[in-house]
Amino acid sequence: MKQLRILLHFEWLNFKTEKSIVAFCLLMLLCGFYGIFSGNHEIKKQRNKIDGLEQIYKNNIAEMAEKFPDSADAGDIGYYHSAFAINHPDNWAALAIGQRDVSPAYLKIRLLAVQNQLYNSENTNPLKLATGSFDLSFVMVFLLPLFIIAISFNLLSAEKEQGTLRLLLAQPLKLSTLFLAKILFRFMLIAAIVLVLSLTALIWTGAAADLRALYWIFGVLLYAIFWLGASCAVAAMQRSSAFNAITLLGVWLLLAVIAPVLINAAIDISKPVQEGLELTMVQREAVHGGWDKPKTETMERFFKYYPQYSNTGSVEGDFKWKWYYAFQELGDRSVERLYQSYRQKMLDRQTLASNLSIVSPPAKLQEVLNGIAGTDLQQHLDFIAGTKTYHEKLKAFYYPYLYNDRAFQHADFSKEPRYSFKADPDYTKAGSGMLVLLASNLLVLILTMFIFRSNTQELK
Repeated sequence: MKQLRILLHFEWLNFKTEKSIVAFCLLMLLCGFYGIFSGNHEIKKQRNKIDGLEQIYKNNIAEMAEKFPDSADAGDIGYYHSAFAINHPDNWAALAIGQRDVSPAYLKIRLLAVQNQLYNSENTNPLKLATGSFDLSFVMVFLLPLFIIAISFNLLSAEKEQGTLRLLLAQPLKLSTLFLAKILFRFMLIAAIVLVLSLTALIWTGAAADLRALYWIFGVLLYAIFWLGASCAVAAMQRSSAFNAITLLGVWLLLAVIAPVLINAAIDISKPVQEGLELTMVQREAVHGGWDKPKTETMERFFKYYPQYSNTGSVEGDFKWKWYYAFQELGDRSVERLYQSYRQKMLDRQTLASNLSIVSPPAKLQEVLNGIAGTDLQQHLDFIAGTKTYHEKLKAFYYPYLYNDRAFQHADFSKEPRYSFKADPDYTKAGSGMLVLLASNLLVLILTMFIFRSNTQELK
């Protein structure tokens, strides 16, 4: 133990004099701080848009009062008035934006057929979407391994190339003790940077320091240990520093870039989703075709779903909102099976992606961090499902006015249902992901010990 403390002290002295390692640490911190700033800035932009929705909503109600000074037909209100389904970001979303950079933070909902409203989103630069968001999770998933490689690729090769390894081993010092000291010092350095960035992010963004903080820090440290273990395994092969660096960069490229691309390709091939386009086309044809169908036929089909309104008056003759909303409803009903199939296939794709990501620790950590922050695909699909349910509540609110010939008073807007969604953290996914990272660490540890023992004599 005394030898280990002495070696750690000398590692600290070497660190202070090694300008390149100090520069790598500072660069890592700067990237982390920028990632925190960038993620927080993106979430602030989304919140600013959400905050402006209330005024838009009030302005729309004022327009309705101006357009229909007295009472109004609920059909007019349903057509011209818009409500909002809002997906509020948690403060944790600033640390791992996940799906929130491609999924809408809110949806504008009218009483019309809902399926073509569920997938609306703002126009976004496709290049920005392809490159993703530069947040703290990006720094941890992609840049942290490069930092670990930069400070660990020459654990033993540097001592050999400088001719100091044999001098050290000429002392009453075991090679394993020297190796352990170098590993331990680097782990403490990495852990310090991870903790500084994580705690800074919590304070900066106002994220709750609850159980998610422990999951976040523990998951990132497990991930860091995996890459430190990979560096140790390569270092124990007693090859040159150049060989170690190239090998580790190749491993990073394979696991962080190539493997996720192959996983996505495998998912696209094995779980294609054609229902999305089909759903849009079928629903559009059903709604547009409603204009040409006999009104009596449309209303009879509508009353099968809403028998409580079967005593409504005739819709023959001039245009009537009752008939219009009836075929809008039938348009949604015509694609309900496709919607359920589409949702299930998206969930199946996510499950398959989670299963395949066991071969890519970077992909697995990203899944863990998005689950903690509530920004993965599952939470977005839950928001879409909640919005669809919200549309049902809007119909339950407006249909009695519409089909019972009740005048809609402007004071009735205060009774209109509202909807906001806030994703919960997925602890189950985070926990299972960390078990995978832990298993990866055990495999790397076994590999490192095997290589180290096999090459101990040569290293001496």
